[in-house]
Amino acid sequence: MSNILLIGDMVGYGNLGMSAMIPILSKMKYEVLRLPSSLVSNNFCYNNFAVLDTTQYMRQCIEIWEKEAFHIDAVSTGFLVSEEQTGIVADYCRKLKRRGAKIFVDPIMADDGKLYNGITTKTVEYMRSMCKVADVIVPNMTEATFLAGRYEGKTSLTLEEANDLVLLLHYMGENSVVISSMVIDNANCTMLYDAQTQKTSILPYKLIPIQFSGTGDMFSSILIGHYLQGKSLEESVQNAMNLVSRMIEVNKDHPYPENGIPIERYLDEV
Repeated sequence: MSNILLIGDMVGYGNLGMSAMIPILSKMKYEVLRLPSSLVSNNFCYNNFAVLDTTQYMRQCIEIWEKEAFHIDAVSTGFLVSEEQTGIVADYCRKLKRRGAKIFVDPIMADDGKLYNGITTKTVEYMRSMCKVADVIVPNMTEATFLAGRYEGKTSLTLEEANDLVLLLHYMGENSVVISSMVIDNANCTMLYDAQTQKTSILPYKLIPIQFSGTGDMFSSILIGHYLQGKSLEESVQNAMNLVSRMIEVNKDHPYPENGIPIERYLDEV
């Protein structure tokens, strides 16, 4: 059995972050390890929220895991709260990568053309440093534009701009890039650049007019699960797109989309 270390936020109210990823990866027969970067009261889309920074705990946890020589096959990083914490995580990921672990980075910080509540331009800088460590990065289009420092605020790109964007991100760390929630020439799609094949692909999808929190976490976990099983990056992305679209369609009448999708009810489809 392969294991995957999840590094990101644990949210108390809502099915997002690790809460959305753990059931999927467990269903796909991975052992899931957890290193919370913060404890968060609820989604940042609410006016009020509390965040407990767990940087010191993370530092102690990593020291103990190193002493115990725990083996880790893959790492997926999500929301990180500070430059200090990002440095700790990046250093640990570099160590694990040298030992053969695959590193996946979801630079959680923005959507719909703007940064999330409480996120600053400083966050963008340290997320760039995380992307340089990764084998695969999985930003949405807004995050991709902030990381690249180009096309910020745009809600649709031309094909030429999209190709420029995905290659800019690739050259940041010589890694594979998957940009979700893209709009290219007013068409919805996911765009990816596979560093192994040096191939760019555009995978279209039909937009369902409702926005659930946590779907990016679901997308990442499905993609990672299939990719580590040996599927190509394009096939892994397509599988993730298909299942997330299915979950959104089934739950489109849910009264509280900001709290995420109850993925546990649909694990037989994973």
